[in-house]
Order: sequence, then C-alpha cells, then structure tokens
Amino acid sequence: MKKLLSVILLLAAAVPVVHAQDTYLNDRVTNNSDVIGTARYVGMGGAMGALGADISVMSNNPAGIGLMRRGTISLTMGGLVQDEAPASGDNRAHFTFDQAGFVAVLGKGEENHFNFGFNYQKKINYNHSLLTSQALGGLSQGDMFAWIANGTYSVDKSGNYYFASPFYDNLYGAGFFSPVNNTAGKLSHFHNTYRGNKGYYYRNSQGALHGFDINFSGSIQERYYWGLTFGIDYMNYSHSADYEEVGDDSYILYQDQKLKGYGFNLKLGTVIRPVEDSPFRFGLAIESPTWYKLRHNAWAGMSGMTAGVYNNPTWMNDDNYLEYNIYTPWKFRASLGSTVDTYFAWDIEYEYSMNNYTKMGYPNGDDRYGNGGISMDKDRAMNQMTQNNVRGVHNIRAGFEVKPVPQFAIRAGYNFYSKPFKNGARLDQSCDSPAFDWSTSTDYINLGVTNILSVGIGFQGKHFYADLAYKYRMQHGDFYSFDDNFSSYCQPFIDENPALKDAQLTATDVNLNRHNFAITLGYRF
Repeated sequence: MKKLLSVILLLAAAVPVVHAQDTYLNDRVTNNSDVIGTARYVGMGGAMGALGADISVMSNNPAGIGLMRRGTISLTMGGLVQDEAPASGDNRAHFTFDQAGFVAVLGKGEENHFNFGFNYQKKINYNHSLLTSQALGGLSQGDMFAWIANGTYSVDKSGNYYFASPFYDNLYGAGFFSPVNNTAGKLSHFHNTYRGNKGYYYRNSQGALHGFDINFSGSIQERYYWGLTFGIDYMNYSHSADYEEVGDDSYILYQDQKLKGYGFNLKLGTVIRPVEDSPFRFGLAIESPTWYKLRHNAWAGMSGMTAGVYNNPTWMNDDNYLEYNIYTPWKFRASLGSTVDTYFAWDIEYEYSMNNYTKMGYPNGDDRYGNGGISMDKDRAMNQMTQNNVRGVHNIRAGFEVKPVPQFAIRAGYNFYSKPFKNGARLDQSCDSPAFDWSTSTDYINLGVTNILSVGIGFQGKHFYADLAYKYRMQHGDFYSFDDNFSSYCQPFIDENPALKDAQLTATDVNLNRHNFAITLGYRF
C-alpha cells in the first residue's frame, strides 16, 4: 500500500502549482518590525525622529534631514547571525549591505536653508533558516486538503469531478482523496485515510526589501523644520520549503517561491522647537500606504516516502505566476527629543501602524472565473481575513547618545513592537479568496512581541567619521503546520474516528532571535 501510495503521490505532483499570497505571507514581506540603517541610527534604536541630523532619519521623519548643517555621504555594512541553529547546509550568518546615501545642504542662510538627500536603506532582511516540528495528534494536512476541496469541485454529466484549483484537481485524479456519501451525482465530502503523528517543517528564506528615498527638507528661522520623502521600494524574496508528514502513511510537500516587485510611498514630517532658547523639540510624521505591484512565481511537488528513500523530483515552469497588488497601512509617528550642551542627547518616539488594514488586490480585477468579480480591484475575502486576524502595531523606541569628548560618542537604544496577530489568529484556507485556488502551503506563525536592544560607539574627525553598532532582536512565535479548524465539524472524519472531533494542534514555539552588527563610514563636507 505504501509503495503504491508513493507512486500515486509522484503522479499527483506532475503539474507545478502556485503557492498563493495570503495574510501571513503579506505580513512577512511588508511588516518592518526592525531597525536598519546607519550604525548611529541603529545604536540609538532608530529613535531620532525629533533629534534628526542623521541620514537614516529620512525614512522615519523627513524633517530630521532639515536639521543637518553640513553635507554628508555614508555607507553601512555588517552582518546578521540568527540565534537558532539553521538546517544542515544553510548559513547561520549573512553579510549585509544596509545603507548608502548622501545629503547636500543648499541655499544656506543665517536662519533658513534647504537640503536635498538620497539614501538607499534596507528595510527588511529576509535571510533566515527555520527548522521545526509539530505533534499532530492524529490530525493530518491531507485531511485539511480534503475538507477544502469539498467546497471547490464541480461534477459533469458523466460523474467526473473538477476543481477550481489545479493542485486539488491533481490530487483527486491521483487518488490522494476520494468521494464518500456520493448521492445523486453530488459530492457531500471527501475522505482521506491518513492519520498524522508528526509534521516536520523546513524553510530557507533569502532576499530583502530595499528602500530608495529621495528627500527634500529645510528650516525656517532655525525653529521649524519640514521634510518630504518620496520612497521607492524593491522587493526580492525567495524561499525553499518542505513539509514532511509522518503517520499511517507519509508524504512530503515541497516548494520554491520567488516574489519580486516594486512599490511607492510618501512621507511627510515636521520638527518644531517651541521655545526659542531651548533645545527641546518634538516631531510629527505620517507615512502613506505603500502600493506594491508584485509578481509571484512558485514551483511545487509532492512525493511519498518508501523505505526511507525520498522521491524528490523537481518541476519548474516560469509560466506559473500570480500578479497582484498589496496596499500597506498608514503609519503615524510622534517624537520628543533634546540635547544637553554638546555631550548628551535623547529621543523617545511612538509609532502606530494600521496593519489590520493591509489590502490585497489584482491588476485586472478578475475573479477566479474571469468575471471581473472583485470590486475595486480588491480581494474582499482575503482583506476580511486580514482584518479578522491582524492587529494594529504599536512601536515605542527610545535612544540616547553621550559624548564624553567631542570626538567620541557612546549610544544605546530600545524598541518594543506589539504583537501583529490577534489571539486565535489562523490561516483559514476555506476563505473564498481567488488566491487560495493556487495554494499549496498551509503553515503559519502567530508572531509575538518584538524587543530590540542596541548599543553603539562613534568616532568623529574633522571630516571623516566612523560608527559601530550591535543590535539584538528578540522575537518568538507560535508555529502551526496547518489550520486545525476542520476537525470540529467534518462529520465523515468524526464518524470514522470520534476522537478527532475536538482534536487541536498544540503550537510549537519558534525562536526568531537574531544578532546584527553594523559599521558606517562617512564623510562630512
């Protein structure tokens, strides 16, 4: 039986399919809960919205560039090291190139001036190797596939079954699941013989979200500072993943994905010194949604396992792609900061990101049947799932800098990001989204809070300067191999095994902690 099943599953995977975008993957590639930039910016925890005068602040509060009195050019590089041991063959450490840019001070006057700047800055580093497992307690990913397939089939006059999803059509044709309780030519449900004991999951992610900022800023009477930044993002994400389920019968689902595209946004900000003779200042900034136009390619296969030998063929086809748009949320920022003479500076900031209003849509507005059924180019079902599962994210950051002598600085910073997902959030693939017609991946992680600690030092000459920073980003998450919601009301499964009626997956804790090192070399003119 197992040998026959292995052959069947090999045949089932003969057509490559696309893993669709969903709420969780959208969050993974666009939610920037990190501090990346110049080593000074990182060392102070990114808390420079009111202090300004650092090139990286143009991505946070554009008006901070208006406080710069000298032009500068800088570049930043470093390394990333993940806490958790990677899978065999994957790298634990990665080189990173995080920033390069310049600011020119133009139209200098005694009280008013105008600045122009351009900066490349990495926004998200996707490099990560995840290896984990989950006890299944009799539940199976195959059962979840069967449950979903029940709502996507049609039957012709000859009694043949067809599916909206090529993946399910392929599985059914190969016998991965079969109809039960078939009455009057209709399918009441599907049946799968698997009972899973343990699921093993592996994912190796690579790439980055790159940001290119063009900044215009200035000052009025050296008390009011304004700024505008036009942002262009380039996304380059890829991953290879395998899910192996061991139980009554065993199989492996594996896939490769590539996601590329670009986006645009606008940031506006101000910094104000309310008291003329005081260095105290406050800053306000707003960031528009980023509009992303993306193309997602994927290759997937499924195979059985016989006598410990993996049947692992690869099918690739560049014609398998999904084009879609993501509209990220609005972000609002407020900051306070001040200096004490020339030897101490501090900054405290608050940011609110409306992540639960992230939207997804398609360029042509067509639904899965080509009827143009997605109103206003939006995937209504996926967007509703995002609102049901995702929270608005609060970010509190603080940093300070001490200069015992003018040429040397010591820095420290802290960041807190609240949980991005609600309690009980889940990847509901029964959601009536066209994207799920092409879905093969079922795993998801409910991320916890993020805490970031950073320290740094800086050396300043007449023109040249160098900064060093170390950052420790701490975050854990609850991993699930698939959504277990089907187990509570799938009657054919319950009839066969009543013990599964209330079966639930127990989340597996995953460690997403990582260390970063950064060095910035710069020149002021």
